[in-house]
Amino acid sequence: GAGEHYRLWVHETMRVFYDRLVDDQDRSWILGYIKELTNTHFGQDFNTLFKHLDYDHTGSVDSENLRNCMFGDYMTQEEEPDAQGGDRLYDEILDMKQVVQRLEEYLVDYNGMSKSPMNLAMFLYAAEHVSRICRVLKQPGAHMLNVGVGGSGRQSLSRLAAFMMGMECFQIAISKSYTNVEWKEDLKKYCREAGASGRPCVFLFSDSQIKEESYVEDINNLLNSGEVPNLFPYDERAAVMEQCRVLAKTQNLNLETPTELWQFFIQKCRENLHIILCFSPIGEAFRERLRQFPSLVNCCTIDWFKEWPNDALEAVAIKVLKDVDVSEPDRVKLREMCKRFHSSVRELSVEYLRKEGRTNYVTPTSYLELLTMFTSLLTKQRERVSSAKKRYKVGLEKLAFTAAAVKEMQDELTALKPNL
Repeated sequence: GAGEHYRLWVHETMRVFYDRLVDDQDRSWILGYIKELTNTHFGQDFNTLFKHLDYDHTGSVDSENLRNCMFGDYMTQEEEPDAQGGDRLYDEILDMKQVVQRLEEYLVDYNGMSKSPMNLAMFLYAAEHVSRICRVLKQPGAHMLNVGVGGSGRQSLSRLAAFMMGMECFQIAISKSYTNVEWKEDLKKYCREAGASGRPCVFLFSDSQIKEESYVEDINNLLNSGEVPNLFPYDERAAVMEQCRVLAKTQNLNLETPTELWQFFIQKCRENLHIILCFSPIGEAFRERLRQFPSLVNCCTIDWFKEWPNDALEAVAIKVLKDVDVSEPDRVKLREMCKRFHSSVRELSVEYLRKEGRTNYVTPTSYLELLTMFTSLLTKQRERVSSAKKRYKVGLEKLAFTAAAVKEMQDELTALKPNL
């Protein structure tokens, strides 16, 4: 009904403006402004509009509640994704448990088809980001800038989202011998796929793959105009235009001149090549790149991968500790203990920054390392105890055997005494 359209407007406004903000004060201001606009322009009370998200029954919907406000086209199983010729409906998603379940199904399918399967724990936080990436991939010519520290799930969730939208995900393979020549060849391949073959695809690029700053300049050009100047030499350009002629005919377009064909190629590149950048905000490099190459911000939808919330820590702990051989009450205590360790270090890092002016980064990777270190230490300790127990057991068996042999010999000697 009408309520769903109003909620869609709020959702899209938050994805476009709210997600770009980094300061909590700015975020709470814009949320208050959205509430005000909903009331003045639509005549709708914001809290009534989203009362189904007010799980704690306070009568007021805050940013934490709005995490459950999602729209997407990936819940349906019947239709093919848009990239594969389908026409899936972009609809409101109300059941969060169902979303997580659906993403787990997609993950199983992805791991079944991929050469490099991903061992991910699915939870609401991951669902939020996958949903945001899918929203961008559904729009022709849209790009994404995922900002977050290493291990926060930027690349894994981008790969999963590309799979869900039926798109091939390309990534360069950096090695010692990788030079500017290989970089240009890779770009040509991706542009041909998107522009000449007309297939929607994803180019996933992280800041750890930047061997030369010229790579970022080329990405900036792709984001801005859909092409990299002088990427194709004359002979290759002719072959690309011939491919475009064939593609244009399938779309009932009669393009003859080289200029028309090349413009068609660039247009298709812009529409079909989705660039997802995964950058870390740590250090000066990120700030410098944004200053030098403004298209990284202007032409991208920004998604900040902030610190994991409580439900994310809980879900990951459940997944990692599920195979640990302990009683259920102990398992619950272990989960709480690991969460407490991580949260307290995070709180102390804020205090440390305030007092000393130095930043200590507490990343999701450190939480995963804490859990894996605990499980491996527990296994090692148990093996040590088990082998010591085994040694004692074998020793006791030998002693018992020796005692029995001595007794038998004593009995024999006692029996032979009269004869002696």
